Amino acid sequence: MITPEKIEEWIKEIQARPVSAPIILQYIANRLRDLTERNEQLLTENLALLSGKRVAEYEQKIAHLEYQLDLLKRQSSGDSSATLSERTDQEITRAPRQQLFNVLVYNQYGRLLRFEVSANSLTGVLLLGQIHGQETSEAEPPRILIVPGSEEIMFVFTSGRIVTAPASVMPEASLSRDAERGAVHWDRAVMPEEPRGGERLACLTPVSRLPVSDYFVQVSRRGFVKKIRTAMAQSILANHYLGSGVKQALDRTFNVFLGGKDDHIILVSHEGYLLRLELSKITSSTEEGIRLGSADHLAASCVYQPGKTLLLMTQAGKALQLTSDRLDAAGVLKTKGQSAFSAQRREKGARLVGAGCASEDDWAACLHQDGQLVLYPAREILASGTLPEQTDLLTFETFSVPGGKSRGDSPR
Repeated sequence: MITPEKIEEWIKEIQARPVSAPIILQYIANRLRDLTERNEQLLTENLALLSGKRVAEYEQKIAHLEYQLDLLKRQSSGDSSATLSERTDQEITRAPRQQLFNVLVYNQYGRLLRFEVSANSLTGVLLLGQIHGQETSEAEPPRILIVPGSEEIMFVFTSGRIVTAPASVMPEASLSRDAERGAVHWDRAVMPEEPRGGERLACLTPVSRLPVSDYFVQVSRRGFVKKIRTAMAQSILANHYLGSGVKQALDRTFNVFLGGKDDHIILVSHEGYLLRLELSKITSSTEEGIRLGSADHLAASCVYQPGKTLLLMTQAGKALQLTSDRLDAAGVLKTKGQSAFSAQRREKGARLVGAGCASEDDWAACLHQDGQLVLYPAREILASGTLPEQTDLLTFETFSVPGGKSRGDSPR
């Protein structure tokens, strides 16, 4: 800081030693330049404050921080009803909120069926309902997401557009009154967010772990991958746009999930190839992760959970199990990965419909070709290597029961 005392000292120095005058003058010039730049910055900031632009930016930052804080609170308490939805006394007293979870079944057209399940009801194989409608037999089958009752869901569309909403505010599936017990029709499914202008619903993503995650991981149907720092979450959520994450004209967004910098991800293809890839090797640009055949596409992708078994499910209900020592970690991108089964089985028509990490305390949700939506104890699948029902599968997903241990060891 230039003070009157400092100026007097410089004058005396110049009078005593005139040769020091250029050095002192250069110092003063540099300091004046720095002060001028800072003054211009302050002027710009004052103009932004007067126009309201900077205030709006601060308000957005505060709103985003409050949103993340709310996610953390709901993750620890398991209750979203106090701030994000209004539940009747009957719904709240039906079961403790921490013991409730949602099974969401959705299709590419944005239709969604929500089944609310109590962890106490898991005493064996559980039929949630039978879904009727043409969508269950299409080339791109519906998908399943299982989340706690307090979860926040991000709808990701193939255009790159995103929308968030609490799972608990979505209406429960409406059972048919004029058909067999447990029947549900796709034409009665809700559409929380309608696709726009030719886009399709790519996936549903739970985001309550956003504050403690490092990246969004984006995966396409053709096996292309990229990561986006969660530091960009404020802009992404404010603009409702994540990006499509595709490079090829016929490709489309397949999945988006959250991960940490030290995580490994699993990519599983329909024809039975899989790749374990370190997240640190993925860049922020869209690159080919797993090299797929011309007719192949991804059937599943997830973060690998150490200590659990990777459970792969074929369309015939046959389970393939891979422990950590059998999962090769790929050193580079653009590789075909390892084969889950032999070429002979592939030639005979074996295909994978889903995959997930599971232990004996976990569960699996399956949507069968005939529309039956069933929850199975993972311990039974791990023990027998197959599903009890010998019917073709459309979709397979593993999940952990909210609140801890499973109850899958009870007789069916």
